[in-house]
Amino acid sequence: MSVARRALPLCLPLLLALAACDEPASTKGASSAAPSAAPPPSVEPPPSATTPPPPAKAKIEMPPRPVPLGSAGPIQPSAPPDQQMMAIQYTIAMVTPRGTDPLVDKDYVERIVKKLEAAVRTADKGKTPPNPVKANKGNRKLEVDMGKGCNERVPENLLHQRAGSSLKEAYEAGVLVISCHDDKWECHQSTRIPEDVLCHAAPRR
Repeated sequence: MSVARRALPLCLPLLLALAACDEPASTKGASSAAPSAAPPPSVEPPPSATTPPPPAKAKIEMPPRPVPLGSAGPIQPSAPPDQQMMAIQYTIAMVTPRGTDPLVDKDYVERIVKKLEAAVRTADKGKTPPNPVKANKGNRKLEVDMGKGCNERVPENLLHQRAGSSLKEAYEAGVLVISCHDDKWECHQSTRIPEDVLCHAAPRR
């Protein structure tokens, strides 16, 4: 028998022992780390539902007034030249449109001119001129000519009591001034600011 065959029985137990040492360790009882749960998403508070306040109405810039607001004058022919010039500049500003003013409603203007023509003939204390009502300044001003009796109350009274309209309605139709004009005076009634009325000497030529 060869040497190799005699050595084989001796080596076999040793090989089996080495194989047993190479077996992997038992995983019994080993704890597996569970993946950590993701944190819940943060909930942002809903946006505020409060409505912002409306913007304040822009103040109308006007030139100096010859008399305080609330006083209609009248500015007399004997008034100082600077006061008379202030009256002219102020009445021009009254009828000058701003960017926030409504556009002219031509249908309203045509209707109200006819109503004012009938109204002034019944209210006039003198002889009413022919074609007494005119829309001027691009329909921004309604001028009512009359024989006598123009004063600071007449423009609004003609519009409201006799023509069935109002300063508010006239303004919303783009009309900025209603005026009366007789043989001595002209009174300008603002539709933007109801208390803004200014009268001055203006003899009809």
